[in-house]
Amino acid sequence: MLVVMHKNHKIEIKMLGKEKIFYDGKEVSNKWSVTGATHVFRVTEDGEDVQYDVKIGTRWHGFSWWCEVRRKGEIIYTDR
Repeated sequence: MLVVMHKNHKIEIKMLGKEKIFYDGKEVSNKWSVTGATHVFRVTEDGEDVQYDVKIGTRWHGFSWWCEVRRKGEIIYTDR
């Protein structure tokens, strides 16, 4: 599991088998994936509508994962 913090909000990313994304403890997206997927969800932060994009994929050797999190199109986390 990967945890990304942004402005006191917690995004938890579970990447084994069924990918699950949690925002402040609430599940906001889930998908079955073998090689990774893109999760898009919207939340309200301090009265503002915000879209997050979470991309998950496998590295070239297939034994580990990478993850990229965007908030309103801007990268806030990546280990790609």
